[in-house]
Amino acid sequence: MRRFLYRIVQFMNGRYGHDNLNLFLLGLWLFLEIIWTISRFWVIGVLGILVIVIAIYRSLSKNIQKRMYENRKFMNIFNSLKRNINLLRRMWRDRDSYKYIKCPNCRAQLRVKKVKGEHRVHCPRCNRDFQKKI
Repeated sequence: MRRFLYRIVQFMNGRYGHDNLNLFLLGLWLFLEIIWTISRFWVIGVLGILVIVIAIYRSLSKNIQKRMYENRKFMNIFNSLKRNINLLRRMWRDRDSYKYIKCPNCRAQLRVKKVKGEHRVHCPRCNRDFQKKI
């Protein structure tokens, strides 16, 4: 058994391995396989095979710089999406007592108390003050 593991380690030496994009692709493949099992729609099956082939290709690739670039691009998109979802979650949680507005200068999301009337709002990002009616 030890010899077999040693050969696997030797084979993977100099190859890229797994990263966040590969984990996402494996999760997507699992999701597509479950949907394909339920629906038996051939396009979903082919798409699942394509996703797992791409994940295996990325894991075994020796072009490490390109795979790192792909993962960095994926993480930028993923983190941006995650920030937007967290903002929507906060907006929903605070909907009764706060209102979220955008700074007209830097477009930052600012949270102000939900009190009717004219408010003077200070943006901490660009240090500008502006008036906002709620």
